[in-house]
Amino acid sequence: MMKMHRKLIRLSAALLCLIMLTGCWDAKELDDLSIPLVVAYDTILEKEKEYPDDKYLVTVGVPVFYEDVESKFHVIDTTGQIIGEARGRKNTQLGEQVIFGQLQVLLLGEELAKKENLLEITDVIARNPRVKASIFIIIVKGRAVDLIKKPPHNYPNVGIYLKALMKNSKDTNFFPYTTLFRFNRSLISYETAALLPHVICRDGEIMLAGSCLVNEGKISGEMGREETETAVMLSGIECKGTLSFEAKKDGKVIDEATFEGRNSRKVTLKIIEGKYVFNIQIKLSGTIVEHKKEVPMQDGTDLLMVFQDSLEQHIKKRAEALVEKTQEEFKFDALCLAKYIKAHTREKLTKEDIDRIVQESEINVEVKVQIRNVGGKM
Repeated sequence: MMKMHRKLIRLSAALLCLIMLTGCWDAKELDDLSIPLVVAYDTILEKEKEYPDDKYLVTVGVPVFYEDVESKFHVIDTTGQIIGEARGRKNTQLGEQVIFGQLQVLLLGEELAKKENLLEITDVIARNPRVKASIFIIIVKGRAVDLIKKPPHNYPNVGIYLKALMKNSKDTNFFPYTTLFRFNRSLISYETAALLPHVICRDGEIMLAGSCLVNEGKISGEMGREETETAVMLSGIECKGTLSFEAKKDGKVIDEATFEGRNSRKVTLKIIEGKYVFNIQIKLSGTIVEHKKEVPMQDGTDLLMVFQDSLEQHIKKRAEALVEKTQEEFKFDALCLAKYIKAHTREKLTKEDIDRIVQESEINVEVKVQIRNVGGKM
């Protein structure tokens, strides 16, 4: 009897496995689905309006799975007075059901990001339960619709390329990789500025050019590559990348080197006689991947220590310049300090209070570099 019972259990388990492996209970043909990879939002031009009151242009990039078609990437433009209306009109141009759960990248045109509150756009997207909070948000130099129609080299379409660019950037560059979740958290929860990657198309190549600070929903500052690297370190966005610098001893350049490693940040806050005093410590840990002089120093100089000290001073100088720019030019929290301010007081602070505190506070920067010796002589 016991043996028969065991056989029935085994048979039931085998049948269950077969049922689970045969596919979904509610199967749907792939030909009936449309899976957008990238969506772009722009302010509309007069000639693009379908109706006089249209305000936005929404462009959707959809891979095509049919064989023997002219293009494997279908780009659809729709217009509307509000974002939801423009998105709804796309259904008049698609014969398949749109599955937004596979949306990977959100592109925002530069003009739109400067004039409109981007939270109104991201809020509409975030309210769709099928949309992932991990989709990447990118600011496009010029109009996003022009970029989405640009075929990248060596990639099937621009959606796949941009997803790969964003996903790998944090392991190859000191650049922000802002998702829908991070964007909303910065602006809504932390009440600080969000740092978004800035993409351009130059000589037919799509590339990262820098970053944009989005404050109160709109672009309030743009930064090039070097300032972006510094902002990433000061804001505590952990990445891995390379930094080139001059190695100096007694004020003289003795070598040039390239550092590769990771960054982290530690922030301490004290209130001294009513004044907020921040101490931001930037930590860099990695190796020297190249330097110009291939022979050891003859005067007994520890070149590794020279590299560490030189890189510390190099980053410290850049960081102090950005802190000064934040307090005197931006005049809002561009360093992600709001969460420390909120944690340090029981008072209910508005965003204006936080921005004022950042402007008036004392912000000190310390840089600690640890370079590992991976063998060989320096």
